[in-house]
Amino acid sequence: MADEPADPAVVESAPAAEAEAAEPGTPPAEEQAAPPAEEPVAEEPVEEPAEPAEPAAEPAPVEEPAAPVADEPTTEDPAAEEPGATLAEAPAAEAPAESVAAGDVAALIVPPGEDPVDKVTICHRTDSYSNPYVVITPAANAEVGGQPSAIGHGEEHLGPIFYPDIPKHTEWGDIVPAFYYNDGGESDPEFFPGLNWDAEGQAIYENDCALPQPPPPPTMKVEYTTCVGYDGDDPSLTVTLEGLRANLDYRVTVSNQDGVVDVWVIPAGTSGTVSNVWDPIPGGSYTVVFEQSIVEGVWEVVDEESFTVEECLVLDVTVAAIGCSLGYDGDALVSLSGLVVDEEYDWVLIGDDYFAEGTLVAEAESMDVPFGDLAPGNYLLEIGWPAGEEPIVLADATFFVEPCPPDVTVTVTQCPAYGGTGSAVVHLTSLVEGLTYEVWVIDENDVVQGGVQAVVGDATHMADVEFTDLPADMSYDVYVYAPWEPPGGMSEWGEVDYWELNAHTSFTLDPCPPKPHEPGKPATPAGLAETGAGGTGGLLAASMVLLGLGGAALIAQRHRAAGARTKE
Repeated sequence: MADEPADPAVVESAPAAEAEAAEPGTPPAEEQAAPPAEEPVAEEPVEEPAEPAEPAAEPAPVEEPAAPVADEPTTEDPAAEEPGATLAEAPAAEAPAESVAAGDVAALIVPPGEDPVDKVTICHRTDSYSNPYVVITPAANAEVGGQPSAIGHGEEHLGPIFYPDIPKHTEWGDIVPAFYYNDGGESDPEFFPGLNWDAEGQAIYENDCALPQPPPPPTMKVEYTTCVGYDGDDPSLTVTLEGLRANLDYRVTVSNQDGVVDVWVIPAGTSGTVSNVWDPIPGGSYTVVFEQSIVEGVWEVVDEESFTVEECLVLDVTVAAIGCSLGYDGDALVSLSGLVVDEEYDWVLIGDDYFAEGTLVAEAESMDVPFGDLAPGNYLLEIGWPAGEEPIVLADATFFVEPCPPDVTVTVTQCPAYGGTGSAVVHLTSLVEGLTYEVWVIDENDVVQGGVQAVVGDATHMADVEFTDLPADMSYDVYVYAPWEPPGGMSEWGEVDYWELNAHTSFTLDPCPPKPHEPGKPATPAGLAETGAGGTGGLLAASMVLLGLGGAALIAQRHRAAGARTKE
């Protein structure tokens, strides 16, 4: 970069500083600038060897290296290659300060020497924690192009030297080396003592304004547990943060497919290593994001990690009876969940008078399995894994198959003749095989007609019960009742020990036909025969007959009285 005259403010200042440091007795840069610009570079090596007089004893070696002497300083001693000519090409008073990010320069910068300088390379502060300084080379004691001088930086950009744990919102200062400069007059050069020019500041300066050993960034370690089948504990998550700085804020956001699960905030003042545990966590896909805040309210992502955890399977079984049972035709649906696909499970179904067992191969994580030919009663279903040995995982459920309630209908035979009675046949269906039913009929006066009759259900699940000599012109109610109990009166496999079955219907018998007419006897007025002594129709008809007879007698009496008057 020393070959690029277009960028003298940044690069050429370092060789100039080295030349001044190597030859503290040389004149100031202003005095050297004019003569080298006029004299050819090739003539200087001819004059330099003529000055030394002491090596006269060896004249040959002095004359022979005359030509190489001009070339050697370019590689071994840059300060000897006419620094004045370089400064003359880029006067400090006309070039503004230029900046280079710390670490981007080609060679390490060095501080000025004891000679006055026109420009000074400094470490200019930034607002970035990751890149706290940049390299710039402003004028020593003049504001150029609106840019402050080196002295201006040293007087205005105060503050401590940056360090990784510097509190947030703290403005750190520039690092300015000590240097001599001319104030524009003919007095002796002035001295500026520098800013933050202690051992720490010099170490940063000499490392191209980069922190010699920047601290490593904070790290995040994510550990989680998952479950395979029935083995293991519930899923959990542990996040460990290392290398935290007390001057920064940190936070960790845990999210899954349903959204944000939790936000762990680590406030400023926390340093070193911290960890947090989430136990348990639901199964699913998770993302953990680690962020830090240097500027309040502004967060930057430090690290991010995604993972998936599975919940432990929980073997579960529920059973629901379907309909009712008349004997051995009951059904139930077994619902299983938490199965491991392709695994085998042993099952057993036990009832009050029932036993069955087998092996089930899981085709899916959840399955519905029907069971049939069940008698009324209580049942216990157990399922275990693994098959063929003592189960590690076991689930069970109890259920009750209800006995079917009876259905009842009635066929009525009406009273066939005057003074007779009717009858009824009670038809029972849906009878549970082996169960005893009681049937009785009550008339409208709450009188039990024909007593209580019993019938036992058989394989046909049907029965007829006849009730005779039922008074006509009556309403009747039919009742059917049967108590169900498990064998022995108490179930070993459930909680139902008693169940009542009931049925009811009603019917009516019409009045008997009227009494028939007997030959040789005067006919009884129809109204009297039909209504009987208790009817009002007969009384009305009789009164009309009597009224008619009375009218006839009255007319006859009047006829007799009229005849008598005629005879007189």
